[in-house]
Amino acid sequence: MPAPQAATQPAEVSFRFVSDGPQGAGWSRSNEIARTYFHENLTALFERTLALREDVPARSTLRWIFTGPHAGFTVELTSTKVRISERYYDSMGLYDGEGNYPQKATMEVERQFIGHARTLTVVAGSHLAVSVLINGKQVLEAPLLFDVTRHQLMFAAPRTVHDVVEGELLKPLTQNASVILDPAKTYQTMLGFGGSPSIPAYDELSAQGKQEYWRMIKRYNLLLQREYPMGEELKPDMSNLADASQATPHYYGDNFPNSEVSSFSYNKRIVEMGGDVIYELWALPKWATEPYQGPKVVDIWNKEVKQVANSEKYAQIIVTYCRLEKARTGVAPLIVGIENEVDQPPSVFSAMALTLRRELDKAGFTQTKIHMADAGFMLNGIQRARELSKDAAAWKAIDYAATHEYDFQEFAANPDMYDARMREMHESTADKPFLATEICFNDAHYQELSYHIAFAAAQLYHKNLTELDAEALMYCWTLLDVEQPSFAGSRALMMPDRTKGWVPVPSSFQLRVMGAFSRHILKGMKRIDAASSDPDLLTTAFADGQKETLVMVNRAATAREVTVQGAGHTWVQMERTGLEEDNADSTVPGQITVQPGEIVVLSTIKAE
Repeated sequence: MPAPQAATQPAEVSFRFVSDGPQGAGWSRSNEIARTYFHENLTALFERTLALREDVPARSTLRWIFTGPHAGFTVELTSTKVRISERYYDSMGLYDGEGNYPQKATMEVERQFIGHARTLTVVAGSHLAVSVLINGKQVLEAPLLFDVTRHQLMFAAPRTVHDVVEGELLKPLTQNASVILDPAKTYQTMLGFGGSPSIPAYDELSAQGKQEYWRMIKRYNLLLQREYPMGEELKPDMSNLADASQATPHYYGDNFPNSEVSSFSYNKRIVEMGGDVIYELWALPKWATEPYQGPKVVDIWNKEVKQVANSEKYAQIIVTYCRLEKARTGVAPLIVGIENEVDQPPSVFSAMALTLRRELDKAGFTQTKIHMADAGFMLNGIQRARELSKDAAAWKAIDYAATHEYDFQEFAANPDMYDARMREMHESTADKPFLATEICFNDAHYQELSYHIAFAAAQLYHKNLTELDAEALMYCWTLLDVEQPSFAGSRALMMPDRTKGWVPVPSSFQLRVMGAFSRHILKGMKRIDAASSDPDLLTTAFADGQKETLVMVNRAATAREVTVQGAGHTWVQMERTGLEEDNADSTVPGQITVQPGEIVVLSTIKAE
């Protein structure tokens, strides 16, 4: 190990363990050395350092124990070895017949060292990992998907010898940062935020639940209603378009089916609240397809494409939907997409775009815009955009670039690595405004209902707004009914709670994190330049007349004291979002501090 350096941080708490000293007070810890409990609530991300005055004695172990609501990890230090272990303890399914509570170790890694350990540092960072450093040098790293909130120290040593370990927990660092706003530099104009509800899940809500649901939709400003129903069962006369009894099931594990179907009454409520509807069919009914006669095409699942869309019949479906939507809600959909997550040959996508634009105009829906066919991954969205733009007429018929972003999960632990793909998408569609049409975590490796996972999504939202100039951000599901909660926690913002009378509740931290952006960034606001002096303080700003909002995301493991320059108006509200803060309203202080893993919003908009 490198030679120990004198600590520059002041001590916050001192500790002292004596192996043959008094046993710890309390029940069921016979003859255990008294522990040291650090009475602080950890921030979502953090960096904590212990300064030791001497080596940990031979035959003894210093254990730094971090715990959270579902799981925890322990860092063990001896005179020659450092070890980290993670364990879950939130289910009887983890009980192996030993101990007085269920738990299961899920990961253990250790490393030997030579030298004198004088500082032990634990960093829970934004890369979904925890790092362990000795004397400032990183020696271990392990995945960290769950949240921890408290920590304590335990010293394990023979009670028959006189060993002493003492030191201090050092005070966390705070760094300075500045943000400069420039209203003269403007970018995209926002359409808003939203997602797709499972209409059967909405129908399950009680009368009180429906009332609460719309309150939450308003509170979080989720006024973009995206419909992407399966169309395989659609009748030629489209009489079952909004028939809930004929909804196409969407199965998730052993959950009851969250079926897909249109609901004009739901859409009307969205429109009445000032929102908009975006409509995009998924699979087409057989009567709207035809055999493919062109060169061989293989879809994303490596299956040969044999049936493709009949562009005339496809356009007929969309135009009929627009007529029904206008008749039932008062307005036609704002945007219609070409097709959701279905691979068509480029020539077919071109024909669909051209035919749809012609038929929409013929039917009088000249104001209804078209977005390109949605791919599941941005990588495929780039390919689709490049192919479609080769046909100048078809590309002209497209008003918005769009794609889902499920491939972000490949980079969730290192979000900046996704930047290159986002830049490529932006370059491929530079003359079209962009819609992020579907965001969520569906990879089983990330179905952890933690703030850590939601915070990864926050970085993705920021990147969409600043690198792709996205005009809309939409989560996959706004509401989903589940038996297996990890599905809702990662895929949806809300779920029905049957234990409280079938009312909607947040399914995880995802709702509050999206709300940190959606609550104060309103339709019609323009993004303005917001330059941060710190690459780990991600800043996004929007303005429109008297309305102005700044969103600051601190992805560092240490706090930032921030100075803001260039604001055109006086802030009237500050909102904090974090592990313990649920879009918490507060007055604007003279000194603005953004804690590690926290999202702080300054705004002239007084959101409820």
